[in-house]
Amino acid sequence: MIRLAVDVAVIGSGFSGSLLALMLHRVGRRVVLLEKGQHPRFALGESSTPLTNLALEEVARDYDLPWLASLAEYGSWKKDFPQIPSGLKRGFTFAWHQPGRPFEPRPDHATELLVAASLDDETSDTQWLRSDFDQLVARQAVAAGVPYFDRTHLSELDPGPPWRLRGNRVGDGDGVGEGEVVDITASFVVDASGFDGALIKALGIESSPDEMHTRSWSVYTHFTGLEHWADVQIELGADLFAHPYRCDDSTLHHVFIDGWMWVIPFDNGVTSAGALFDPRRRPPDPTRSPAQEWEAAVSQFPSVARQFRNAQPILEWRRTGIIQRRARRAVGPNWALVSSAAYSLDAMFSTGNAHALLTVQRLARLIERHLGKASLAEELSRYEASLQREIDFLDRIVNGCYLSFGCFPLFAAWTMYYFAGAIAAEHRRRDGSATENEEFLSSHIPVFRERVLSAYEELQRLACAGTPTNAEVRAFERRAAHDIAPWNVVGLGDPAKMNMYPYG
Repeated sequence: MIRLAVDVAVIGSGFSGSLLALMLHRVGRRVVLLEKGQHPRFALGESSTPLTNLALEEVARDYDLPWLASLAEYGSWKKDFPQIPSGLKRGFTFAWHQPGRPFEPRPDHATELLVAASLDDETSDTQWLRSDFDQLVARQAVAAGVPYFDRTHLSELDPGPPWRLRGNRVGDGDGVGEGEVVDITASFVVDASGFDGALIKALGIESSPDEMHTRSWSVYTHFTGLEHWADVQIELGADLFAHPYRCDDSTLHHVFIDGWMWVIPFDNGVTSAGALFDPRRRPPDPTRSPAQEWEAAVSQFPSVARQFRNAQPILEWRRTGIIQRRARRAVGPNWALVSSAAYSLDAMFSTGNAHALLTVQRLARLIERHLGKASLAEELSRYEASLQREIDFLDRIVNGCYLSFGCFPLFAAWTMYYFAGAIAAEHRRRDGSATENEEFLSSHIPVFRERVLSAYEELQRLACAGTPTNAEVRAFERRAAHDIAPWNVVGLGDPAKMNMYPYG
């Protein structure tokens, strides 16, 4: 039997759990990292953003983890970790499709939107092959001295205080560790176990999509042999000169009226791809396999089908139910959830990793400064309030996309709220004016938040009324440009840019 008494037990060794355990270890807290599975293992959340990488840089600086800073830019990643697959992400690419019709490239780019996130390849964001990325971070935590028990199925989670966590380790095929009993007492527990929600189950916390606006379900896998979207466009007569970056060096979003598809290329020839559907417009068909659901969707859009004509799936197809889930509580007197355990939303805008890192930073500071003190309860309450406000805000940002998918100019105008909030937050982090009390995507700024939520109500009205008129779309475009003006540092919403936004 293995017995440990620690300050903090972290459940889940994805990158957020492993990194949090390592950060707490660095500041002198006794910590243990627990994992029911084993690395390497498949995980979604494969795309970084500037906010993600700025958070990695801050953690690297604040906790003296220079290896982590190397993962914050494509150039340094390839130099220092060439063995870890990644991908080049220069920005966000959106292409709008109508059923039964080829993609229509236009001189005014009215059917596409490209927003650059970096100046060049060297300083670019990255795509994460999560199986390898998560394993790397977990190994760094172990190398630093964090006790780590994988293949550990917790049979007892007693909140105490103190917490009592007890479980058995299963074999890894060669009998190593099989049958070991792990018995841990901890002053505090953090759940970073993601969708499975170890503490949500143990504590009986209600978790459902009922209070969320967004609804989506998904089919997805990894492919080889995928062709470049730029080549498909050239065949269709597109002029790519105005693109601010190579459109495939990005997270590519194929957008259509009832959902969207993501295309995330890695530099080892593998591409992650999947579709997210609005069940109110396209419910899952129980008579179809996940692969058949995918083929039925792709076959509706000739240019998407052209891109995937030689693609071969290399992993088992996966199909989800409704993805959205939100825990009614994210903290207790001696526990807390990382954002990825507290809620699940949608892959739109690649927000999951950035939000997870923000909550990891908050929890690390909170535990370092307040664990064992009377101030802990107040700080946990503040953490909960911020997280729930952020979920409310982000839920509306994402659902606004689903509301506007059928009218691409309206969709493009709505995305400006996301990009304005994200880019303004990036600038504050870079110039040092960001505070510890900042909330995700600038949502802590009262005027910005109010304008976004008010515009969302207008978007709902337009969606309920049917297809918006050209006059209504133009009015919404003007409204969005006015609303974001105080935080618009890169010319978002400028008609002269024709949906092409270079970096800076």
